[in-house]
Amino acid sequence: MKKHILLGALALSTFGVMFASPTSANAATWHKGVPSILKSGVWKVAGVKEYWAFNNKGVYDIDGKYVYETNKPLYTKSGNKYTIKSNYSKTKNLKYVYCTLTKINKNKFKFVMPHTSKDKVVYYTTLTRTYKIK
Repeated sequence: MKKHILLGALALSTFGVMFASPTSANAATWHKGVPSILKSGVWKVAGVKEYWAFNNKGVYDIDGKYVYETNKPLYTKSGNKYTIKSNYSKTKNLKYVYCTLTKINKNKFKFVMPHTSKDKVVYYTTLTRTYKIK
């Protein structure tokens, strides 16, 4: 009788551990839109009068009097690093634009963006959250 109770308890605890263990997210999954941490406010580029804005419809680079925009953004998250892929329909030879943002804190990110996936020229800066474009 005690063997049956012991085996039953062992089986239940094994199944309990299997079902209670957290499932890990797949970092390779592309999610629609942009991460919610980036949607609030605009992001100022360090040292110059340039801003970036993010929402579920697109990614916007506001540079003086010009606004460069991409649409249909997708993102992946791995730790504190976000990779955003968005559609750039202005030119035929460049279909997607990728950028990588590494979270420093909730109001500051390191921002890296190559001009194309094959390009060696990399745009690197720090973005700081602000709520007004000056």
